[in-house]
Formats: sequence, C-alpha cells, structure tokens
Amino acid sequence: MFQFPITLTSKRVRNGRKLRYQYVNNLYQKYNKMEGITTNALPTPENSAAESSENEGALERKRNRIRRRLKSIAGESYSDSESDEELNDTGAQDDEEADQERSFFKKYEKPQESFEKWQTESRKRVPIRRTKVSFTKYQRMCKSAKRKMANALELASRHNRIYLQTVSEGLEMVEPVDGKPETYQMKHISVLNNLLHVQIYRGNWAAAYKCFALLIRIPEVDIRNVWGIGNQVLHAKESAKYLEFLEWMSNVYSSRTTYPEDINFRTAPVFTKGSRTHVPKFVTTWLWEALIQYTRESFEINGDYRPENDKLQELIDKISEMLLAPPYMEDSEIWFIYSLCHMVKADILSNKFDSHLVGSARDIASNQVIQHIQKTKSCLQTCITKDDFVYPKRHIERQLETFEDRLHIDDTDSKSMERDTDEMNEELDTQSIPSEYAYQSDLSGRSSST
Repeated sequence: MFQFPITLTSKRVRNGRKLRYQYVNNLYQKYNKMEGITTNALPTPENSAAESSENEGALERKRNRIRRRLKSIAGESYSDSESDEELNDTGAQDDEEADQERSFFKKYEKPQESFEKWQTESRKRVPIRRTKVSFTKYQRMCKSAKRKMANALELASRHNRIYLQTVSEGLEMVEPVDGKPETYQMKHISVLNNLLHVQIYRGNWAAAYKCFALLIRIPEVDIRNVWGIGNQVLHAKESAKYLEFLEWMSNVYSSRTTYPEDINFRTAPVFTKGSRTHVPKFVTTWLWEALIQYTRESFEINGDYRPENDKLQELIDKISEMLLAPPYMEDSEIWFIYSLCHMVKADILSNKFDSHLVGSARDIASNQVIQHIQKTKSCLQTCITKDDFVYPKRHIERQLETFEDRLHIDDTDSKSMERDTDEMNEELDTQSIPSEYAYQSDLSGRSSST
C-alpha cells in the first residue's frame, strides 16, 4: 500500500540502467546529426563561425570521398549508406563516451539544483519545445541507436535485453519491490511499513515507535528513505532523542564522502543523501529544530546563564564549520539559519546587559552584542547574494535596532523601552513572503519523508 523504504542496488539493475543511458545517448546523437545541431563545438568569433559553417558540408563530403577512395585502393568493399559509416565511427565514439551515465545526465538539469523551487512568476516561464519528429525519422533513429549497441546487447543478460526492448517501445517494467513481495523478508518489510503508517495516522506513537525500531534494523532497509517519518515518531514519543537522531544522520550520511560508482554499485546513493551541490533535508531540519529548542532553553534559564552550557553557541560554532565547505557554503538557507542564531544571541546578551557597568567591563559587554548584530547583517547580505532568498527584512532590521538601543538606556527607561517595543511589534506591517519561499522562514515546520 505504501512505498517500500528500500532501493534496488544489484549489479543487474545497474547494467540495465547503463543500457538505457547508452540508448538515449545514441538517440540524442543521431537526432543532432540529422538536424545539423553541433553542441560540442567551442565558441569562436563570428567570422570564424561563419566560415566554418560554410565549409563544414564540403569538408565532410571530401573526407568521405577520400575514405572511399582508400578503401577501393586497398580492395575493400565500401558503401555509401549511413549505416556503414555509423559502424565505422562506433569505436571512436565509445572511447569518447565511456561512461554513458555521466553523458546522459549532462544534458539534463540536476534535480538537486531545482529541488522544491517552483517558478510561479510569469517572467520566468519557458515556452514548451514543440519540435516534432516524423515516424519515419524516429524509426531511423531507433535503428541507428540499436545498431551501435549491438556489441553491448550481445554481452547483456536476457533480462536486460528484455528491459531495453520494453523501455525503447515506451513501456515500463514493474520491479518486484513495487509489486507483490517475492520473499518472506520483503513481506516482512511490507507489513512493518504498512503498520508504521497506519499507527501514525491513528496517533498510536508507542506502536509506531516499535515498528520504526524494527524496520530500521533490517539490512535491506535504507534509513534515508524513512528518516522524515521516523523523526515525527521520535518527536512525539521520545522528544529528547529526535535532535540526536537528526544530528546522527547529518554526521553519518555526510555529502563530503566520496562515492566510487564502479565498486560500490550495491550501495547506490539515493537523492535524500544530498550531493556536492545540494544540502540534505535532514541537515536543514536538524538546524531548524535545534535553533528552536536551544532558543527556548536560553530564554527559560534567565538568570542561571552559564557560558560553558550554552548550546546555542555550540550550534553557532557547528554551523561556522559547515560553511567552510560545499554544499553548505553555497546554500542560502544555511546562511539564514546562521544569521538567526546570531540574532537570538544578540537578543539574549542585550537583555542581560547591565547598564551599571563602567569602564572595560561595559565595553566588553556592549562589543559582544554589536559583534553578533554585525554578524547577523553580514549573513543576511550573503543570503541575498547567494540566491533569490526572501525574508522579512524590515522586521529583522527593527529588531536589530531594538537590540542596539538596549545598550544606551538606563534602568528608568527600561520599562518604557519594553512598552515601545511591544507597540512596535503590534503595529508592524511585515513583508509578504512568496509561497515558494515560505518553507524557508517557517521555524516550526517539519520536513516530511522524501
């Protein structure tokens, strides 16, 4: 009933993907050749491009004529058909494109670059490409693509040959994991997965916790596919452990680790792990949840404040280390969380500022607040430069001004200052945030399972 939390990572599945990538790449090359599209050429000046475009056809005909002449001199048979030329060029193209998977994904936008970014503005809409191909031309492209894959299909298994034939005809094969479970272990995973979702819908967190604990202990289950629903169960059942679980996920499944595809084909990475350009969602969820909880704890302790037990400062140090390397240094949401940490820290220190201090003690206390305020402004500026990040700018600026004003008032003006701050917050007309960026400023939202 629900999606299985496992991923097929056998060698047969990987070889089937390679055949599919190679078939699509051959179709793409044949289409570009028939349409006269040259996408691999380097940019040249206009005069050189014009000259090369005029002489390109003549040079190609001359090369073919010389090739046929040399074959006739050597006593070899030659043909003017394009199939003979394609077979001769197969070896050179295979050497140039040894990794069909990499060449396949180079033509498409990476999913991590457009993850959860919905373009709703009319200015950013792109017209649909309506170029059509006749059925005769399509048949020629398919025959040419399969002819180039003759050697690969001879070495492929029977299942992969059937898989390629099915995919090339526009159909799709249903894997055993998506259909009826074939083994007792698959049946066991299916029952536990269904029970986990049903108990969550009923609000029975004790039973859901037991199902989740059993499910993640099965070797075939990938915890990266159930971390979202597991975090929800831990938040309701074991509130003290859900932050530890997210921190463990961010440390174990780090995007800094390398992945040798030719060796570890049985542990293929899933999209929920993240990449060199995409921050995993469990990392951002952990940072948001940690910021909320540590902020609440910092305001609850009030007078019993100890720097050695400052968890908010530990979070700031952790994020500062993360921002030294990709993909965190390029993610605007991480910079925004970092700025909010400094903003909360400035709020706490300004509330605890003693106006009776004089001399160097007063300068040190005020400099700490000003330092966090300046750090907040610089991080927010980085958010704007990294991406089209939207946040309530006027509200944050007024809050920072309030923190600075606390450093220049005495005890007689403290109550009036607090009253003015409350009135300002009530009358504040905050900026409207577009819906596609609303999840970035929602501190209480929790990520669902991907």
